[in-house]
Order: sequence, then structure tokens, then C-alpha cells
Amino acid sequence: MGVLKDNKKIVVKEIAEKIKKAQSVIVANYEGINVKQFQALRKAAKNEDVELKVYKNRLVIKAIDGGEFKELSSKLVGANLYAFANSDPISAAKILATFAKKNKELELIAGIFEKKVINYDEVMEIALLPSYEEALTILAGSLQGAVRQVAVGLKMLVDENHIKE
Repeated sequence: MGVLKDNKKIVVKEIAEKIKKAQSVIVANYEGINVKQFQALRKAAKNEDVELKVYKNRLVIKAIDGGEFKELSSKLVGANLYAFANSDPISAAKILATFAKKNKELELIAGIFEKKVINYDEVMEIALLPSYEEALTILAGSLQGAVRQVAVGLKMLVDENHIKE
């Protein structure tokens, strides 16, 4: 019995470290997801540097007990999947929300984002935000538009002989 208890302590410590290191954590109920669907979800998550783990709820509750995320404990019921975003804080919410649209069995529950506990509605708001790469693309596009307008304006001045080439 002592070995089992020691193993649980190791898992609780692992969970606490993962939560501390992760950019965000999203919790989803995965009851009804088949193996093929789960493999597809894992593949999508791996491509975005999101780690998916299944832990017993009471071990997660022990890991967050007394800490700043203790209010998450009340939401941990049923068979839950924990998505740890390691690079982009939005990626876990995006992947799970996209997957949940196609697979109604996956139910987003709550999460941790910017060091605070968030509910389902906030998870969905985060999922709609652009990823880091998408935000950079939007920024580059807006900067490119401004440069293009300056170039057109200068070209018009040159064409009208207000400025010499």
C-alpha cells in the first residue's frame, strides 16, 4: 500500500508542476470519445505543442488544493482530459474548441488562463482569439497596407512632377 501512496504523491507533484509551467490549462469531459477520435485529438494537440493528459480528478484536486486555482476543484467531475499549452497560451483552447465542434462528445468545462481560473464561456472567448502566428500575420498585413499607401502616394507625386525621381 505504501508504494501506491508514493506513486500518487509523485503524480500529484507532476500535476502541480505541469500546471505551474503551462501557459494555460483547459479541462474537458471526454466521455463518449472513441479511440480513433482521441488519436486524432492527440495528433492535433502534439502539432501545436499542447500536451493532453488524463488524470483522476481527486489527484488534480490535491495538486491545486489550497493554491490559487482551488476554485477549479468544484468543476472537476466525470472523466476529464487536461490540455496543457506549453508554447501558445491560446492553442489548447483553440484545439479543444475546434475538436468539440466536430465531436459533440467532448465537452469543454473550464481552465486556467493568465494565472486565473476561467469558466466555459471564457474558454470559448479565448478559443476565438487569433494565435500568435495569426496575430503576427494580421499585424504584418496592417503594416504592409500603410507602406503600400505611402508608396502609392509617392508614386502619384512623382507622376504629377511634384517630386523628381
